[in-house]
Amino acid sequence: MTDPLGRVTLADCPPGPFLFDGTLGFKTEYRAMVQAPWTNPAPTEPHYLTSRWPDAYCMATGEAFWGGTTRHRDRAALLVLPIVLSDDAVRSARVGVMLYRGPGTICPTCFGAAWLVGRRSAQCGGCGTALDLATPQAAEVRP
Repeated sequence: MTDPLGRVTLADCPPGPFLFDGTLGFKTEYRAMVQAPWTNPAPTEPHYLTSRWPDAYCMATGEAFWGGTTRHRDRAALLVLPIVLSDDAVRSARVGVMLYRGPGTICPTCFGAAWLVGRRSAQCGGCGTALDLATPQAAEVRP
């Protein structure tokens, strides 16, 4: 269900960030866990099942998002505004992030010294040039 403002129900919202009444939330791709119905004989420990209701959290606190409701069904029916980030927005947000800045590590393209360091490569924070990181074998000194 979509309204004129582009809001959808939490159940129909794609996984990712959303806005609800000034609260920034995050819907996961997982489903909420609910306690299994009582059986006879009663189990010694509570059992939980994956429900059909979405799982969502408040970004500011990490607490479960309920939006003022108390039941899973009511929460799934809340109208939320999905926040879709373009690739350009994600890239521009990374420009200001400097994970490593150190002497002796100069970019061969722009001569910058700020690097976004990953597992296997580092990317220059100024121009985006990617360089492979040295492997432990490359650092060995051989006679």
